[in-house]
Amino acid sequence: MQSWIHVLEWRANTHADLVAVVDDRGQAWTYAELLDRVEHVAGGLTSRDVGPDDIVAVVAQNSAWYLAAALAIGRAGALPLLVNWRLPAPELAELLTLARPSAAIADPGFTGVVEEAISLSGLTLSPKVVLPPPPKTPPGTGDRHGWDQVESLAAPAPERPLERLSSKSAFAILHTSGTTGKAKLIPLDNAGLIRALSGFAIEIGDQVTGSRHLQLMPLFHLAGFSQGVQCFLTAGTLYIPTSFNAADVIDRIERDGVEFFTAAPSIIDMLLDEIAQRVTPPQLSSLKEIQYGSAPIRPELLRRAVTVLNCRFRQIYGNSESQSTVTLLAPEDHQPDNPHLASAGKLALGWEARVVTASGDDVPAGEPGELLIRGESLFAGYWNDPAATEAAFLPGGWYRTGDVVRIDSEGYLWVLDRARDMVISGGENIFPAEVEALLAEHPDVKEAAVIGVPDPRWGEAVHAVVVPAVSDHVDGATLIEWARERLAHFKCPRSITFTDQLPRTTTGKVLKRELREQLASEAASPASL
Repeated sequence: MQSWIHVLEWRANTHADLVAVVDDRGQAWTYAELLDRVEHVAGGLTSRDVGPDDIVAVVAQNSAWYLAAALAIGRAGALPLLVNWRLPAPELAELLTLARPSAAIADPGFTGVVEEAISLSGLTLSPKVVLPPPPKTPPGTGDRHGWDQVESLAAPAPERPLERLSSKSAFAILHTSGTTGKAKLIPLDNAGLIRALSGFAIEIGDQVTGSRHLQLMPLFHLAGFSQGVQCFLTAGTLYIPTSFNAADVIDRIERDGVEFFTAAPSIIDMLLDEIAQRVTPPQLSSLKEIQYGSAPIRPELLRRAVTVLNCRFRQIYGNSESQSTVTLLAPEDHQPDNPHLASAGKLALGWEARVVTASGDDVPAGEPGELLIRGESLFAGYWNDPAATEAAFLPGGWYRTGDVVRIDSEGYLWVLDRARDMVISGGENIFPAEVEALLAEHPDVKEAAVIGVPDPRWGEAVHAVVVPAVSDHVDGATLIEWARERLAHFKCPRSITFTDQLPRTTTGKVLKRELREQLASEAASPASL
C-alpha cells in the first residue's frame, strides 16, 4: 500500500512536531496537526456522503487549507479536481460538466463564480464548503485562525478506503490549460507521482529534514502540486503565500532562509526586477536551488538570474500527462557560456523518447520533429475521454507531446515550439520560439510573442506582438529591418504590434489563442478597415 495519505502518516509519525506548512492566512501546522486536520475534514466529507468514486472540485488560491482539503478528499476515498481559480463561470461550467463532481470546496472570493458555474452546468453539488478567508489580523496571531469557520465540516476520521489508498489508484485530477481549446482531465496516480518525485528528490540531493521550501507555483498545476507534496517526502517545511508579490517573496526568502523554490520564467524576471530596484541588496545566501519550467526562458534572463541569485538552477521539462520530469538541464550546465544553456537538458531516469514526422516516422538524428515519450510514470489516458486518449497515443504506448524538438548528438533536447504554434508560410515551417528569441535580443524589446496570421499569398505570415523595454524607443519597421539582418527573411515578422503586457496563464505560458482572437477582432472592426 502506497499513497500520499501514507506519506503524510509516515511523516506525522517520524516528525510529528516538525512544522509542515506555513501560510499567510495565519496557519502554521506541524505534520501531526496537518494529519489531524486531514482526518477530521475527511470525516466531515464522509458524513455528507462524499466517498469512493466521487469527485470534489477545489477552486482556491494557494494555502495550507488547500493542501489539507485535497488530502482530505483523498482520505475520504474521493478524487480532488484541482481547478484553475482564474476560470470564468462559463469555462468552469464546462469543466464541471466534464468531470461531474458531487461537491465543491472554494475560497470565499470564488463562491459566486462557483455558484454561477454550477447553475450553468445544471449539476447539483452538495456540500459546498468554503475555506477560511485570508486573515484580518496579522498571520501567526493564532494557530486555529479560520479553523472554526470549517469546524462544521469536521467529524471523526472515516474507515480507511483501502481500494482508494493504493499505489494503483488515482490520487487527483488535473485539467489542461485550455490555451488552445477544450480542456481535458488528467488523472494522477499515487504510484506514478511518488516514484517520480522520490527520484527527483534523490537527483537534487540536499533536500533534507527541515529544508525550507517556498510555494510559488499554483497548487492546481502539476509543477506546483508536485513541489508541495515532494516537500512532505523529504520532511521539509513549506511556506505558502496566497498570491505572488515580488517584494513579499524577496522578504520571505531573506527573513525565513528559504532554500528551494520552483518558478516560471516570468516570476524569475519579476524577482530580478525587484532586487534591482532595492537600495540595499537583500541577503539571499540561504538559496540553494531554483527549479524553473512551464514556459521557455530567455537565455539573457537566465544568465542574469544565475549571476544575481548565485545559487543552483535546474530546468524541468515535462507535462501533466507525464506526471513527472521528462528532461532535466542540470546545474552544471548553467554556466553563462555553456552552449547548451538554451536546451531542456537530457532525458530523466525512466524515460524513452523519439522524434517523428507528422506521419509518425522517425526523423534523422538532429532534425526537428514532434517529441514522443514513453515511461512508467506516463498517464494511462484522459478522464472519460476515449477519443482524446486515442488521438494522444501512437502504437507501442508512445505519447504525442505536441512539442517540436530536436535531440543533438550529445543527447540534449531542444524544444523548438509547440507543433500547433508553428507558422507555415509559403511552404516553409517557421518556429515562433526562434523568432521570439531573436527579437528579445534587441535592447529595446523586453519580450515578444510570434503567431501566424492569414496571408492571401503565403497562406500565413509571421506577426510579432512586442512588449517594449521602454515605451516609444522602437518602431515596427525598424525592428523588422533589424531582424532581417540576423535571420532568414521568410522567418522575420511582416507586421508588429506593441503591447504593455502579454496575456499569460497562471503558470506563465503566453496565451497565443487570445492574441490571435484579439488580432482577428481588430481586423474585423470598422475602425481597422
